[in-house]
Amino acid sequence: MPKSKEHLNQLTESQLEDSSEADIARELAFDAMVKRGLADAEAKRTLSNEEMGRSIRSWRD
Repeated sequence: MPKSKEHLNQLTESQLEDSSEADIARELAFDAMVKRGLADAEAKRTLSNEEMGRSIRSWRD
């Protein structure tokens, strides 16, 4: 079984028995977002707090 399929199966199996489909979908989406964020951080595709602060302030202008 491919690694990603194994991982998804593990995530699904780790959910409570009474989890709804929406609960499981949220958990899968959260896991995907964390993986994407970690990959972005590793590839140096991030902003410092200062850079983000400047960007947010520019929205107000």
